[in-house]
Amino acid sequence: MRALLAWLLPAVATFAAWWAFLGTDADGQYSVAQVLGLVVVLLLVGVACGWLARRTELLGVIVSAVVGVAVACWTDWAPDDDSGLFIVGWGMVVFGTAVFGALLVLVTSAVRRSRDQPAS
Repeated sequence: MRALLAWLLPAVATFAAWWAFLGTDADGQYSVAQVLGLVVVLLLVGVACGWLARRTELLGVIVSAVVGVAVACWTDWAPDDDSGLFIVGWGMVVFGTAVFGALLVLVTSAVRRSRDQPAS
């Protein structure tokens, strides 16, 4: 059950964060506050995932979080773009989320593990 949650909860959290900050915008012209709010929430999700996940769950957590953002971004941008150029922006968002999300989760997990080690 825990492994299933490691694959499911980050996707739901990142998808919901996208929709809370950007998905409800009617004109697609995001303000700095909207994007900053999304980034802060995604950082919090990443830190929480890295802190709570077991070492064997880290890949699932990272992939799940990236999939949540990717699906939310795609469903938000694809219907409104007749040119197909949204794919470039979508790819940049997904790549950035994957790289920085993986770094954040892995570093947070490493910090937690180092704190859990008994002092010698």
